[in-house]
Amino acid sequence: MQKSQFKNSGFLFLGQLMIKGSSFIKQLLMAFFLGISANIDILLIAQIAPAILASMIAGGAGEILVTSQKKDKNYDETFVVLFVSAILLITIVLNGIYFLTLPLFAKLFMVDSDKMELFISLSIIVVISKIPAAMVSSLQHLLFSKSKYKFYVISSLTAEALGIVTIVLLVDQYQILSFAIGLLVSSTINALLFMYALNLKFTSVFKIHLWNEKLEELKVIMKKVINLSGQTLLNQLSTFWERTLSSRYLQPGFLGALNYSKSLTELPKMAMLSSILTTTYIEQVNKKAESEESYVQYTHKMEKLLSQLAFGFQILSIVFGPLLILVFYKRGQFDNHAVDLTFSIYQILTLGFVPNLMLNFLSRTMYIEGEYRKLFRIIAINFIIECALMFGLIQVYSYAIPAAIVFGKFFVSISLFTVLYKKRPEIFDAKYFTKLYTLLFASTLAILLLNQWVITFLLDKTTLEIILIYSPVVLIFAIIGIFLIKKFNLTEFKAFRRFFKKTKTT
Repeated sequence: MQKSQFKNSGFLFLGQLMIKGSSFIKQLLMAFFLGISANIDILLIAQIAPAILASMIAGGAGEILVTSQKKDKNYDETFVVLFVSAILLITIVLNGIYFLTLPLFAKLFMVDSDKMELFISLSIIVVISKIPAAMVSSLQHLLFSKSKYKFYVISSLTAEALGIVTIVLLVDQYQILSFAIGLLVSSTINALLFMYALNLKFTSVFKIHLWNEKLEELKVIMKKVINLSGQTLLNQLSTFWERTLSSRYLQPGFLGALNYSKSLTELPKMAMLSSILTTTYIEQVNKKAESEESYVQYTHKMEKLLSQLAFGFQILSIVFGPLLILVFYKRGQFDNHAVDLTFSIYQILTLGFVPNLMLNFLSRTMYIEGEYRKLFRIIAINFIIECALMFGLIQVYSYAIPAAIVFGKFFVSISLFTVLYKKRPEIFDAKYFTKLYTLLFASTLAILLLNQWVITFLLDKTTLEIILIYSPVVLIFAIIGIFLIKKFNLTEFKAFRRFFKKTKTT
């Protein structure tokens, strides 16, 4: 890892911990004020269709823009404006169509008549919020490519903080609606700040001759976006399917518990995804442009480093699971039943932390390798398998949904690794990958079983007592962490330094 990337990754990682931490605060506020009530389920099902439509178009737009348009760290600003405008226009049209068909979705999710007004109100706010959110998604990687990591962190933290303030000010009066309004505030402020940082002049949108000049180039890049949208659609349809089944077959509040569990398990993953994985992807693109040899060596090094970091995060997440659930959530309207349901889902989802993070790294490598079709096929097969497992098991196993999600993460990550290994055996180590997943599953499952006793033992303890009980465990892991960091500094860091010195001179 180059010094510049190490610095950017470190800064972005700490920033993302704070950004995702602020998002997590929203979850804590929701848990405190609303517990796992049915109204939270209404918010979650109101979000899913707009989220799918927005992600289909804007989800990978930023990465495709960076990959396709990079020219010696310079970008055609007129083209960027037209491209982002096209993304926003499509997002508006798709979400407008969704809003017109809202009664059909209400029937699909079996929304009660007394909740219909709330469902419509939440849907309106969510649909509007997806417009600035699409701009944020389209421009984020452009900020990274220009090394504006500091601005990204500050602007995102500002937007999240103002969203939280909005929720706190409105929650007593508007309850669940305040959380949707907070989402709208955050995405709007973030979009405005991104536009300011990049100094984009959107007046170009109204100049017909510019659209004519860039039309062919726009067609090429939009074709890539549409190809990727199919994969995104299948990824998101899995979430759509799980929320549909939950609302139709499971107890009220299950979706809320699933949401809290996902937020907790994905907090470290999203921090890594938006920091180390992001800078790694940018560096992979740069290395590919420089030479094939530097790209191969760099990707090989990062694949092992990321898998080791992910392994450590997964073990920490499962070991400290009871502590996190009880200390963060067990207060206000979040009673023992909510703790039990949320923790059970959390345990299952934690099993998929490493494969989930690795499939993001492997997916981006597939982008660079141009393997869009194979990636789409794997996602399509996984969607069918996940849906079949959820539907087939939901009436006999109450945790069929999180179990199917985890199975899907393993399936996709292993499938992507297999495809890339066949194409690039010089990059990936199959034996190492197999050993890692075997050790990962065995160790996590053992801790998971132990935690079933731990959570029962701790359930009636005070927060201070729980923290004191976990103190020796924290100390042990701190000592192990210091030892591993020193070992990394003595071996991996030197290897990275020699490698980058070599590539710099060549």
